[in-house]
Amino acid sequence: MRTHLARAGLLATLVLGAGAWSAPVGTELRSRIEGLLGAYRTVTVAEWRAVGSDAAPVLQAVARDPRALPTRRARALAALGVVRPEAAAPVIRELAPDPTAAAVLRSSAIDAAPGVLGDEAADLLIPLLRDREPLVRQHSAQALAATGAGCRAVLAEARTRSASDPVSRAAARCEAQLRGGHPRTR
Repeated sequence: MRTHLARAGLLATLVLGAGAWSAPVGTELRSRIEGLLGAYRTVTVAEWRAVGSDAAPVLQAVARDPRALPTRRARALAALGVVRPEAAAPVIRELAPDPTAAAVLRSSAIDAAPGVLGDEAADLLIPLLRDREPLVRQHSAQALAATGAGCRAVLAEARTRSASDPVSRAAARCEAQLRGGHPRTR
């Protein structure tokens, strides 16, 4: 009888669960993930790394869930970028440019983009310098300035913006990098 129940549980997990590519997430791990997602404090990268890549299916499901709070989705996406970057990449590419997604969620995708997408991040971020959301423009400009990869685009866009615009504020960092000979801005 126990064997039949175990097989039925395994079958249900494979059919209804996160997919055949991942092992079922245990109750203890799920509780740990939920606790970190709901924490009132900043959760460190080390804490997410300690959870491990088995958390990826749960984090990906939360990041993609339109019914979840945008801040919870943003935290899940940031964590996914830590525990399994290759799983975060398509979610980042989907959410960062989506004007219907909450700005906080888009900003989280933008913040994670350089670490997850590497050199490809600039191609995603540069068009977002002209986004209608100031928070999205700010995070895009800051990410590009931090990596140095899109400084020329940040400076060009800053010329069309007021001094108080987030892109203009990030341009100062790019100017300093260009004067200092930052290798990625040449």
